[in-house]
Amino acid sequence: MDVSQHQSAAAATGDRLSTLQDSVLSRILSFLPAKEAAHAALLSPRWRDVFAGVDTVVLEEPESPIREPTDDGGSPGWGPQPDPNQPPPFSSLVSAALLGRNRRVGAAPLRKLRVAVGGYSRSDSCTMDQWVNFAVQQASADGLHLDLRLRCHRRLCPRPCSLRSAGQGDRDDGKPILVSTAVSVPDGEEAVCEVKSPPCREASADADTDDDSSVLSDDDSGNKTSSFNDRPWWEVPEYIYTITRTIFSCAELRSLSLSFCQLAPPTNVSMPSLQALLLSHVSDPGSDIERLICGSPRLTDLTLEASDAVTALSVLCGVRLRRLALRCCHNLATVAVDSSELHAFDYRGAVPNNTFLTLHGGCLKVVYCRVDICGEEVYSEDDLTKLRQLLQPFANARYLHLESARLGMGLNTDVPVRFPSFSSLHHLELRGRLPDNDTTIVAAISRMLEHSLNLEALTMVFHPEKDDDRWSRNYPRFRQGDLLDEHYLDYNPHSTLNVPCGAIPCLRSHVREINLVHYQGGRAQRTLSKFLLSNALVMDELYCELAEGPLWTQTQLTQEIKGWVVNKSAKTHIS
Repeated sequence: MDVSQHQSAAAATGDRLSTLQDSVLSRILSFLPAKEAAHAALLSPRWRDVFAGVDTVVLEEPESPIREPTDDGGSPGWGPQPDPNQPPPFSSLVSAALLGRNRRVGAAPLRKLRVAVGGYSRSDSCTMDQWVNFAVQQASADGLHLDLRLRCHRRLCPRPCSLRSAGQGDRDDGKPILVSTAVSVPDGEEAVCEVKSPPCREASADADTDDDSSVLSDDDSGNKTSSFNDRPWWEVPEYIYTITRTIFSCAELRSLSLSFCQLAPPTNVSMPSLQALLLSHVSDPGSDIERLICGSPRLTDLTLEASDAVTALSVLCGVRLRRLALRCCHNLATVAVDSSELHAFDYRGAVPNNTFLTLHGGCLKVVYCRVDICGEEVYSEDDLTKLRQLLQPFANARYLHLESARLGMGLNTDVPVRFPSFSSLHHLELRGRLPDNDTTIVAAISRMLEHSLNLEALTMVFHPEKDDDRWSRNYPRFRQGDLLDEHYLDYNPHSTLNVPCGAIPCLRSHVREINLVHYQGGRAQRTLSKFLLSNALVMDELYCELAEGPLWTQTQLTQEIKGWVVNKSAKTHIS
């Protein structure tokens, strides 16, 4: 039965969607994840071959489930019996989805390929090359978006966020601390980075299990192999995929996202259409990344994450970025960028030195600024001064996002550091932990609000004080009831809330919206919330997301919050 007969049969049965042309149906399915789009083949014979014509392939390898305690007492390295109906490897599914396009005549050119893989071994190199080469050959003339994420379940940064009250330098939770080391290798060989400290067993499940002697020279293969076998499992080197060079001459490429890869770009890079570049955990030095940027004259969006081999970065080769994101590149010391067209700046890492960021062209067009200080709490005068100097160039921003271990970016200390003045700021978002014994948070937030005279929206995201990862580490030790009863609500209706008196100009005349996210009901959170709501005279909307917990506690918190609202005509959304 041909397509016209299928359409006639569909129209006779009242299925109007199936009467559409294959190109239209393929376009509709392209907005769904590849796995769900493939399920459409089960609807009827009319849909059997439609999936092969989609112009978008998005596949992500699911994370391994938490192992149930067994009779062996939950010993590491032991698990359930192998599944006789185990699904095929994830790489086979990706290859099948791509090869299925070749079996269909007139399939639409590939517009987007996004693959997130949980692990990578040396034997996967050829498969990765085939995926990338296929995407380049089948690229749409309107543009290709390529996203290849290896070891996608790894954490971005191993640095834990800690408060001074929790003790500094006492953390021993078994989390992986990965140190990437740049290794220069000849073309066509694999780069290797070593894990310097033992990660958890689940995080290293993707470690290479092949014989490492094949990548060593004949002279010392015996010694090296024996040394690898004598090492503990967490010290076995991890192989890094080197991206195929065909990508560096793809004229249709619009966006490129790579993680846990080595670039090793050639001398001449030509990507004339590339607009967005994301590099995460790459092992190349800054000079290679600069060469890649200079070969992309239309690049406007650059994101660099957890690339410890990059110590300096210069984007002054005629490329004018509109967005720059630098996340957890802890060895990055200096950055120079043409900021004449910069609209958004995103930074995550330790408090940088004064010479970290050099902006050529000013920051008059920057409307969004995000600063996330990871690691230990900021409290010293030197760090607060550096933090102020980092924020000062973005004083004209309309949206400011500040995140740190403690809510308030350390301004609740007695250090006399003046918060920058943000006269154009319309939306302020603050994230961090707020311990129950914090008595200076109101003063810290007041210092920020006093320098944001035109603020219209205020968002507070309260991070939980408890460690979320302890469940995954100690799962076999807890009973099911313990897991079900655990929550983060900490409400004591008899605690005294010492709310200071004070009038904040922006609260009384400009702030129209207040958002409280993951509200847990601790004394410090209640004190801050009462101060804000009782002074927000012109607030129109209040959004509050309560943390999970008993219904009766959530009901008490809801009634208390509504009682603090001064403007009774304001819309309140509490869930």
